[in-house]
Amino acid sequence: MHPILFVLPGLGAPLPSYGVLMVVGLLVAWLVALDRARRDGLPTETLGTIFVVAAIAGVLGARGLWLVGHPEIGGSLLQMPAGGLSIVGGAFAALAVTIVGCRLRGVSTFAWLDCLAPAFALGAAVERVGAFLAGTDFGRYVGPGEWGHALAVTFPAGSPAHLLHRRLLEGLAVVSEQASAPVHPVQLYAAAMAVLIFALARRVRSRRRYVGQVFLVAMAAFVVARLVVEDPLRFDASEPLWGPIRRAHVAALGLLGVLAAVAGIRRHAEERV
Repeated sequence: MHPILFVLPGLGAPLPSYGVLMVVGLLVAWLVALDRARRDGLPTETLGTIFVVAAIAGVLGARGLWLVGHPEIGGSLLQMPAGGLSIVGGAFAALAVTIVGCRLRGVSTFAWLDCLAPAFALGAAVERVGAFLAGTDFGRYVGPGEWGHALAVTFPAGSPAHLLHRRLLEGLAVVSEQASAPVHPVQLYAAAMAVLIFALARRVRSRRRYVGQVFLVAMAAFVVARLVVEDPLRFDASEPLWGPIRRAHVAALGLLGVLAAVAGIRRHAEERV
C-alpha cells in the first residue's frame, strides 16, 4: 500500500496514487484511442472532444451511483476518493455521452467504440494498479491452504483492509496490530485481465468482420473477467442468490445476452451491405 505517490517538491502537496493513476489511465486511453482513430480516417479533433466530455460524465456517473448505493457514508459528487466510484455507473454514463456525441457529430458510433475498446482496457489496467496502491477494492481473506494464498498480500495498519479485519476477524492470529490478514490482490488480478483484454482486442481488430466487433468482444471479456475473477474474490462480493450464484452473476449473464444480440444485429447488417 502506497496511498501517496509522491510529494511535490517545494510545495509539500501530496499527490494521491489513485488520483494520479486514474488521470494517467485516462490519458493513456485518450492517446491510444485517437491514434487508432487517426489510422481509421476518423475525425480525431471531434472524437478527442467527445472523449473528454464522456470521461467527465463517466467519472461523475461513477461517483454518483456509488453515492446512491452508499447513503450511510455520504460525501460530495465532486470528491473522487479511492474506492468511492462505481464502474457500472461510470461505464454507462460515458457510453451514453459517447453515443449522443457521435450521433450529433455524424461519426460512426461503433467505429469509434472499436477504437476505444483496447484503449479502455489499458486505461483500466493503470487505474486498477492505482486502487492497489491506495489499498481500496481489496480482495477477500484467503487462509493457508486455500487457492491463491501464495499470491496473497497484507495491508498495513490504518488501511481499509486492516480496519475491516480488526472488526470482523478479531481473534485470528493472521490479524495483527501492524497488518491485515492476507487477502487476494484482486486489483492486480483485474489489471492483468485488462492487459489480456487489450491483447485480445488487438487480435480481434486484425481479423474484424464487422464494425463494432472489437468493442463487443472486449466488453464481453470484461464482463466475464469480473464475473469469474474479480467479483467473487473481492471483500464486497455481491450477495448470494441461489447457492454459488450471486446477484452479479445474473446481471452479468443478462449483459452478455445483450452484447450477443447486438453482435448478431451488427453482423447481419454488415452482411446485408
